[in-house]
Amino acid sequence: MRSRFPIAAHAPFFRAVDLSGDSIVFFFDERYATFEPFTLAHFLPVLLVIAAVVLIVVFRERLRADARFDRRFRIAFALVTVVMEWIYDGWVILRGGANFTLLPFGLCVASMYLTALALLTGSETLFKIVYPWAVAGAILSLVVADMSYTFPHFRYFHYFGLHGMFLIANVYMAATAKTPYRHRDVLRSSGILLAVAIPMYFLNGLLGTNHLFLAELPAEVAPMFLWMGSPGWVFGFGFAMFLLFHLVSLPLILSGRRGTIAK
Repeated sequence: MRSRFPIAAHAPFFRAVDLSGDSIVFFFDERYATFEPFTLAHFLPVLLVIAAVVLIVVFRERLRADARFDRRFRIAFALVTVVMEWIYDGWVILRGGANFTLLPFGLCVASMYLTALALLTGSETLFKIVYPWAVAGAILSLVVADMSYTFPHFRYFHYFGLHGMFLIANVYMAATAKTPYRHRDVLRSSGILLAVAIPMYFLNGLLGTNHLFLAELPAEVAPMFLWMGSPGWVFGFGFAMFLLFHLVSLPLILSGRRGTIAK
């Protein structure tokens, strides 16, 4: 889930990157700032992601044996996600939105970069750290869909494409991993995020940002925690994420105990 919010829907029509005619402008047309959650525009990309995850699980043995596909998949997913994020950042900057919220300290954007690095390096240590963050963050983002633009705006493709792709990439790395995922891995991942969250809580105050949602929760989930008061809701939110990390990691932990991950 990203900690930066989309530009307001009443912003002027975007023409700053009209380098090759109407085709580029079309994907940045403010007329598409009409996204509504839980409609076909929301359900369709989510269903595509679910289908991709199911296919990876079903054909995991075949994927493990195909070294050429593995190399191409890793390079393609890493490059596409990073380039999409850079285009998004450029779009925000060109529209006058350059600020500290663009720093890659949000859970999802950090997960995306770390996922890309794990894909390119083949580091299973890095994968085991980022897996709970990426899967939990992507699932929450795909369900909540905290953005304003619908198909065919670039932001629509960026939001669903980015979250869907780093979710799929982490499921792929889990399905093709050579070593099992253990409970200690999710504990270490949670501990690392906690170590980052403590200074980030104070850095948000200095920079006026909302990285890791430690300054303000999205409106869709805020009622679940704000009754705890401040700063109690921060601890409640953190504990809920800790439980969610365990929930998304449970299938890997159980399969690892049966010895099926490494086969």
